[in-house]
Amino acid sequence: MFQLYIKKKGGFAPNLKGEYLTIEEARAALQKAKAKDETISYTIEETNGGVNSYGELLTEIVEKG
Repeated sequence: MFQLYIKKKGGFAPNLKGEYLTIEEARAALQKAKAKDETISYTIEETNGGVNSYGELLTEIVEKG
């Protein structure tokens, strides 16, 4: 599963845009968001369903821009 986080210029923290089954779906959602606002930055993270000892979901950054 892939999570797309978007941060607007001047924003404090990135917001979760959505969770997608494939990287292509996440990139399509990113393109729609960039069409509305070119100044955003983004992070796409892949999750495998595992959690650490604190109960936080383990993720790996796949793409950042």
